[in-house]
Amino acid sequence: MGALDAQVKGYSLLSYVTPLQREHPALWARIEGELDEPSRRFYAEPIYANTWYSRQHMHRLMRAFEIAVHGDRTKLRELGRMAAHYQVNLIYRMFLKFATPAMVFKRASSLWSRQSTVGAFSVVTEGSHHLVGELQDPDLPMGLPDVMAGWSDAIIEMFRFTPEPTTWERVASDRWRFFVRWKV
Repeated sequence: MGALDAQVKGYSLLSYVTPLQREHPALWARIEGELDEPSRRFYAEPIYANTWYSRQHMHRLMRAFEIAVHGDRTKLRELGRMAAHYQVNLIYRMFLKFATPAMVFKRASSLWSRQSTVGAFSVVTEGSHHLVGELQDPDLPMGLPDVMAGWSDAIIEMFRFTPEPTTWERVASDRWRFFVRWKV
């Protein structure tokens, strides 16, 4: 499946939309105002967690979000933090008590393939206080590396560690490397 017909699970969309609607309704209203009419109709309808949707909906959401926050990258990171808290429910909170950050990020690797029909995430290096992850994705929505960095920092905090802000770099036209560090 190519980038043009890429799909994303509804759960991924809900990870952003639900916290925005619940916790930041004024921001959500600005985002809606930046969406085109078909996208506004799409987001006004129920999104089902286990249904596949065109990844274009994610692209349009991220574009509208970026316009609504005037390109503020810290807001993109905050969106990632909200998504992490939305995704880590009671069951996964118990998992955090027994896991290590590397284990959670390796689990994120398998989740990526269940939430998107394109791209792959993997942990390429891990240490006692850091890890390096790599994302290969020919269809990555704009702003998503910053969203993922915020998600990473929130996960590290859930371990009760102090994250150093996650950084990333684009290493190829379709590949990004993430540097996750923390203090115990």
